[in-house]
Amino acid sequence: MTPSAKQAPGVRRLRRRRQAVADDSPPLLFKRSLGSLRPANKAAEEALANLGDKPVRVRITSVGGNVRRNGLYWAVLGLVTPILSEMIEGDALTTSLLHRILKDRYGLVPVVTLPSGDKVKDYEAASTAFHRMSEPDRAEYVTWALATLSKWIGVDVQTLRREAEAA
Repeated sequence: MTPSAKQAPGVRRLRRRRQAVADDSPPLLFKRSLGSLRPANKAAEEALANLGDKPVRVRITSVGGNVRRNGLYWAVLGLVTPILSEMIEGDALTTSLLHRILKDRYGLVPVVTLPSGDKVKDYEAASTAFHRMSEPDRAEYVTWALATLSKWIGVDVQTLRREAEAA
């Protein structure tokens, strides 16, 4: 038997869920430069800054979806999060919380009814990752998200796009 055949089905399902959650975060994009990899977006810069001098393991994969659109979405979230945090009461927002809020508002988050009758939102099932959402659906979602964020902070979408692309 192969090692994966010995695992219980729940373990495989749990691993897939972890993968879906990991894919539903800002992409860490790098470009080859002078024989090494250099950060190509803000999320990658921040990840490297947080590493210090510790060695890391890297898995190089090609990307199957529209990376520019996905990068734009996360860059806009990074710009808008501190602005919205100043506008609300309570704890500051994070980009991942803002991402969850947008997915919920868009209607991507399914509600699960527990045996007790309680209802819980399953944010993990509402992934916008490349393998979970088609490109046309993701394009529609990102367009809606930018328009929504634009309305919330009072800045037009084109300005948001320009600022995010410059960041």
